[in-house]
Amino acid sequence: MNKLIFRYVGKILQSFSITLLLPIIVSLIYKESFLVYLLSGLLSLSLGSILSYLFKDEKDLYAKDGFKIVSLSWILISIISAIPFMVVAKLDFSSAFFEAVSGLTTTGATVFDNVEVLTKGLLFWRSFTHFLGGMGILAFVMAVIPLSKKDKSMYLLKAEMPGPEVAKLVPSLKKTLFYLYAIYIGLTIIEVLLLVIAKTPFFDSILIAFGTAGTGGFSLLNSSLGSYTVMAKIVVALFMLLFGVNFNVYFLILMKDIKSALKSEELRVYLGIYIASVILVVVNTYKYFTSFGEALLEGAFHISSFMTSTGYSVGDVNIYPTNVRVVVLLLMLISACAGSTCGGFKMSRLIISVKKIMRDLKRLVHPNIVENIKFEGKSLDESVVQSTTSFMLLYVVLIIIIMFFVSFDPLNLSFSQVINATFTTFANVGLCFEIGSFGAFSWISKIVLSIGMLLGRLEIFPLMVLFINIKK
Repeated sequence: MNKLIFRYVGKILQSFSITLLLPIIVSLIYKESFLVYLLSGLLSLSLGSILSYLFKDEKDLYAKDGFKIVSLSWILISIISAIPFMVVAKLDFSSAFFEAVSGLTTTGATVFDNVEVLTKGLLFWRSFTHFLGGMGILAFVMAVIPLSKKDKSMYLLKAEMPGPEVAKLVPSLKKTLFYLYAIYIGLTIIEVLLLVIAKTPFFDSILIAFGTAGTGGFSLLNSSLGSYTVMAKIVVALFMLLFGVNFNVYFLILMKDIKSALKSEELRVYLGIYIASVILVVVNTYKYFTSFGEALLEGAFHISSFMTSTGYSVGDVNIYPTNVRVVVLLLMLISACAGSTCGGFKMSRLIISVKKIMRDLKRLVHPNIVENIKFEGKSLDESVVQSTTSFMLLYVVLIIIIMFFVSFDPLNLSFSQVINATFTTFANVGLCFEIGSFGAFSWISKIVLSIGMLLGRLEIFPLMVLFINIKK
């Protein structure tokens, strides 16, 4: 393996150690022990320093190196992030690793049956991992320090950021990341302020905003967001939807090109599917509520949560009839827009796949027809269309493999529970039917589902490149 890979990983671990200062500060404020966060930070700093010192290769960075750096960094950071859960909550490694991976991949699935007994420091760290993982750990590092003098860091950004294609918003990668983080942090701050106005405690507001921004879903209460005010629920439902939008749209708005932003094909399909899904849920569930307004609020909230892979809830989703559950499971997999903080297959890939199917049908009738697939008003290169098809096939195959392993869990799970556990972790959703927490699952299932979460968040290929030797 290229020495440069370890050097980059070392720099990333050094930068990641800084993030552990925040739970230390929170623990000091609430007069709790902060030692585990300090030691975890020192471990990340020490390991990163050793790797940076030992491997000083100055060769160029290539695409496959970017994939390996991203994968290796996420695995090591997940292990380090699991340490506070092992020490403070006294979890075994598989459970702690599952919780850490769930946080960093912004999944929101949990092994805890009762989160209300956790310390403030651990609750903060748990939710802050959502905020870190939402935009991307390496994106955060690249925004702080220059990893490559030759601007080859774009390979890292493409390997980590969601969506079939990542492009610079402006010529400089540094400025691109600045704009992305300005949008990300700006929306988060606005949500915190609105939640405080909605009579949500300040500490709760920050952690809920972390979960919304990263579309993660870890909550401070066992009831998720069920006990907060109606206004708070409306705020979170709105911001989950907003964080599911491609950040390029917000960039266009910042550049005062609102016309181009509103022309986004992906945005229109995203909002169209959302509205149709909310109508379907409300029509099928309004009889379970005391008023139409309550049914509309829960339906709009939960579709926003499922569709953006966030995982927050404000009520019992198990009341949904079978037809609604099928739609929700499909929404889990499709998820929101590329270039957002969401997991899942992505709306852009769905649009491209549907257009390819329609083109193939035309070619069956008219074999000599020549037609390029267009997306967002531009003709797509055939390599993009082909990679989308390959991704879709691989996506389905991996879901089947994960389901196979989980089906052997000693809990003797039902078929629907196996499906729900697989879909909610692989699509990075967290909220699912029939399963409250994953604490009782076997260690093998937790590790398999953790790998599934990493595969889903990194969009499969980076992890595969790390473990598969691909020759020219």
